[in-house]
Amino acid sequence: MERIAIYGKGGVGKSVVATSLSACYARAGHRVLHVGCDPKHDSAVRLVDGKGSIPTVLDVLADDPNVTSTDRILHEGRYGIQCCEAGGPEPGVGCGGRGVARTLEFLEEMNVLDPDRYDTVLFDVLGDVVCGGFAAPLRQGFARKVIIVVSEEPMALFAANNISKAIHVYQPNGLALAGFVASLKSPDADRAMIERFAATLSTRVLAFIPRDPLILAAERERRTVVEFAPESASALAFVRLSETVLGIDPDAVPLPTPLSDDAFFEFIRS
Repeated sequence: MERIAIYGKGGVGKSVVATSLSACYARAGHRVLHVGCDPKHDSAVRLVDGKGSIPTVLDVLADDPNVTSTDRILHEGRYGIQCCEAGGPEPGVGCGGRGVARTLEFLEEMNVLDPDRYDTVLFDVLGDVVCGGFAAPLRQGFARKVIIVVSEEPMALFAANNISKAIHVYQPNGLALAGFVASLKSPDADRAMIERFAATLSTRVLAFIPRDPLILAAERERRTVVEFAPESASALAFVRLSETVLGIDPDAVPLPTPLSDDAFFEFIRS
């Protein structure tokens, strides 16, 4: 079973990448589980038909702490994708990361992550992993391959550096940094700089996803660009990315070499 975690700074496009990969794998015949690990619970909305977001794990458990079925947790989306959203507390109340950790615990308790149940499981995870809750897919060994979504913006790369530090810490759990996906904000973005940064961290850029109005149009329709415009350059880039990720052997991937904060800011200025 492929277990892939998509990380990145908020707003960088990681949910676009995660849902597009889920759609690619499902369209290729994989049994897919898509787990949204963001308190905003706005990942699976691109994969499930309906008027709003699906009920979250935390909401269901709050309503019935002794729930023994996954019927209210797992929701079937297009192409048979099983979708789950961790959810989180109301803004300003409680810890969002705890919701991620509790969701993964519940999925394990219910044997949802049994290797024979799915071919591919994708975790769409917010943040710089400064919180142990958001690091749960890494810390608890749920993910095997980690993709970090970046852009040409310094703070997106800073987040990637922080996430790489967490991967370095939890590498004994069997996970590996598969590489970066560059979600570009500008047609004039310095791609060479992103590739140089990836090489500095002992990884590589798996794909460049140019800014594309078709992705925004697909978002408005609550679709992935893979479904909305399957022959577009962006959709084909996601298809190639999905194939590339499957071909990565985690045991052959080097340990990331993240920079200290001072070294990172020196790199950005260079």
